[in-house]
Amino acid sequence: MRFRPLGNSGMVVSAVSLILADSPSRPRPQDWEALVYAALENGINAFEVVGRHPAIGEGLAQALQSIERRLICVTWRMGNVIGPGGQILRDFSPDGLQRATEAILARTGFAYLDALVLDEPKADELTPAALERLKALRAAGRTRLLAVAGEDDAIDAYISTGAFDLLCTRYSLVSGWKERMRIRAAIDRDMGVMAYGFHPEIFQRGASLTQAPKTRLGAAPNPLAGAGTYAFLDRTPNWSREAICLAYALTEPSLASVQILADRPDHIQALAEVTELDLPPGASAQIEMARFTVTPGLERGRGA
Repeated sequence: MRFRPLGNSGMVVSAVSLILADSPSRPRPQDWEALVYAALENGINAFEVVGRHPAIGEGLAQALQSIERRLICVTWRMGNVIGPGGQILRDFSPDGLQRATEAILARTGFAYLDALVLDEPKADELTPAALERLKALRAAGRTRLLAVAGEDDAIDAYISTGAFDLLCTRYSLVSGWKERMRIRAAIDRDMGVMAYGFHPEIFQRGASLTQAPKTRLGAAPNPLAGAGTYAFLDRTPNWSREAICLAYALTEPSLASVQILADRPDHIQALAEVTELDLPPGASAQIEMARFTVTPGLERGRGA
């Protein structure tokens, strides 16, 4: 595993970090504990909790109880709460954010979180009073960093305020200039950057990725068939689509960590091993050719 500095925070995080999202296959804390152990064994020291099931936090805390806290980076998505009827509600109010933070710390036994991550707040969802409360939580040591996650114009506005220490945003081999400019804007404001969605959903479906015309019956194979498309993702020996996508994201030096979504220890190990590899020869050129020649509007989805 390789490690990178998290902006100017003084923290060092693994090049890949693990997203902990709700999963019906892991209803108990010990199920999450086992998954976190698998990540730790592969050198991962950064975790972001995006799920709301209490077993996630309990399992994470159990797995980390024998590890020096300063060696682990734990971030937590904020802004979504479960209402009285079980529905998901948005709550970025000052009291709501503080209640959620204190509840997380009480449930896990952590003295602090490394970052409170606001989950895709709209332009009007975070009031000045709520931002001041977040700053107070940071000043009190309840969190080390304030972070914002998302990929729309509202996130660009939040970056420009200079109030946040960390950005979580989408980045993959189909990312365009807007995503790259967003990351650059965050770096210019001394923010750390973590990326999600490195494996776009369109590449996860198993469909053919070539738009090249079919070869006529009896004609010699065209050595350039698939050039300018993402067909190379299926034609690179010993590499999967997902591994190439991750290796590409890891080449972006501005990213402190690339977030992965994996629900099995063997999947975590396979992705962790990619951090020690370089992109296959010629892959960078093929990616750039495909980015500028494939029909625009690829469905990106949240991805892994």
